[in-house]
Amino acid sequence: MIFSKTAISVVCVLLLLSIFMANLLNIIATDHKFYSENEREGENFTKYIGEKYGRITDTSKNLIWFLQISDIHISIFRDPGRISQFQQFCDSTVRRIKPPIVLATGDLTDAKAKDNLGSSQVKTEWVYYYNIIKESRVTEDTVWLDIRGNHDNFNIKAINSQENYFKNYSVQGYNNSKSYVHYLHRNGVSVAFLGIDACPDPGLRRPFNFIGILDASDQQHIKKLQAEANSKADHIVWFGHYPTSCILTMEAEPEKGRLDLRQLIGDSRGSQVYVCGHLHSMGGLVPQMYTKHKKGYLEIELADWKDNRVYRLGAIDHGLFSFVDQKHNTWPLVLVTNPKHARFYMPGREPLRLIRDSTHIRILAFSDVDIKTVIVSFDKTSWTECKHTEGPLYVCEWLPHLYSQDIHYLYVIATDELGKESVVEHPFSLDGSMINFEVSARMLLMLDAGLVFQTIFGTLLMVNVVSLVLLRMQKHPPKYRRRFGQHVLRRLWLISKIDRLYYPIVLYTIYVPLGPWAVGELIDGYIGVVFAWGILIKGTFLPEPFTYMYGSVQLMFVQIPLVFVLAHTLENRLFYSSARGIKRLIRNLPFILLLSIQLLLAYFFWLEYGNLAFMFGPLRTWSVALSIILWYKTLTLPPDYCRKLITLNDMPS
Repeated sequence: MIFSKTAISVVCVLLLLSIFMANLLNIIATDHKFYSENEREGENFTKYIGEKYGRITDTSKNLIWFLQISDIHISIFRDPGRISQFQQFCDSTVRRIKPPIVLATGDLTDAKAKDNLGSSQVKTEWVYYYNIIKESRVTEDTVWLDIRGNHDNFNIKAINSQENYFKNYSVQGYNNSKSYVHYLHRNGVSVAFLGIDACPDPGLRRPFNFIGILDASDQQHIKKLQAEANSKADHIVWFGHYPTSCILTMEAEPEKGRLDLRQLIGDSRGSQVYVCGHLHSMGGLVPQMYTKHKKGYLEIELADWKDNRVYRLGAIDHGLFSFVDQKHNTWPLVLVTNPKHARFYMPGREPLRLIRDSTHIRILAFSDVDIKTVIVSFDKTSWTECKHTEGPLYVCEWLPHLYSQDIHYLYVIATDELGKESVVEHPFSLDGSMINFEVSARMLLMLDAGLVFQTIFGTLLMVNVVSLVLLRMQKHPPKYRRRFGQHVLRRLWLISKIDRLYYPIVLYTIYVPLGPWAVGELIDGYIGVVFAWGILIKGTFLPEPFTYMYGSVQLMFVQIPLVFVLAHTLENRLFYSSARGIKRLIRNLPFILLLSIQLLLAYFFWLEYGNLAFMFGPLRTWSVALSIILWYKTLTLPPDYCRKLITLNDMPS
């Protein structure tokens, strides 16, 4: 049987696609075999924890809770509500919930100019942050653990420079300028809160400050903190600004190897969760950005305070970790700690058998006034009122053996004295049945952002270069069944045959991954050079992978469209009579739109990095001149050249 080239091509594409999808699904899989692979170690640890805490009953012992707030983005230029409502959070919310710990996971200030593009530390914003915490006296009753985010690191020459206001205007900055650990021993629970500061040093202005970087000294310091936490606490709550997918570890000494942060977290037997921010729930598209890594611990990103005004309540109850994300000023706040939510089970990392042996349902309920009632039901018809024991804890007797198989649902209604009501639907299981995490959340938290950016960039480069090279190798215009496709391919084929267009397009595209993109003041007072593969500044190489995404924007919205615009212009030049007035404007409208996009991107780059980078910017600025020259060359092709191209186009394939 003879197979056509098309059929063979389709089979090859499907094969490559299936391999890609298999690898992708393997990377983001959460149904891993962590517990079975580490069964003895997991059983020993959970047995130890279970014996330490004993049976889950109605006592308030062996229970602690904490709060997390992230991406506050205090700004003097926009949205004053961020400041006033952050003040309310410290004055009211924290006082009502009374957590022993509050985690503030980065981007404490906005550090963006009035035009929303330039970036630099603004002292007034830090003063606002400092004064709110000081005047609210929140640190008298709770430990405030703050850490830097990428916005807190914009335009910072060095961590000890005077522009690093985190050092003097945060709670932890004076004693803990980088990664640190804080221990909490309370109510029978021992927890280490281990903060990861992955801000690059030096800190560039935006946008080349998106990925966190851990250098050799950072890695060594974090390893020491982890070893210490393992010996001093039963549980470790890791926190930081960047998700693990957005943290790059630089090569340390060859004999020591490179730190794998996910591996390090997973190797700590008491590690239960890594909490972070930074991604802003992708603008609200992924509001529940939660996953479980292959090492069996959770990673949960918190939506921002900046636009969404969200904070998180977390709790460890008899070794079981639970959490809920809540909108500011939304009361009552309800968190079921037993039975644990079915999606967030961590076999081998928490004593899940205690749920099956427990005597009481346990619920934390808070409000800005006193809680009136908390009632529960398994069927929404027969409701049982919970008993208030101490503080925010409400309990109710139950019979776990009635729910030993499959997923079940516990319904909770909490009502306060003002009649405000919260209704919670809480899935749980006692046989290990779990609810899957969303695919989008798993991809964002489990993939390597740098590798994704490189893949997108490389794919766009291949599309741009290889397609034109292959077309140029064809003696005749390629055939395609669809008329529109045939039309486009013929015009692109003609472009590939014009040396004065083909070589500048291909050579510039090849230049993009190799040559410098810009030379400019990337930090005040310091000249740096931007390449696709990293940034050179202050005698330091920063392997910032976000450059690949920045270059991908240029390829996607400028370079590839330019080829099609030139093909359109060439068609008008060869096959249509010259036009004037409105008709001429309409014919050149695609190029005008493309040029507008290029000028806008160049203008943004000027606002971000100033005059020098704008003048010496091959990626953004010089590409504008290249586009204009190629467009002009297409419009002014000599008549003899035009006749030759028309002849080529009319030749039979």
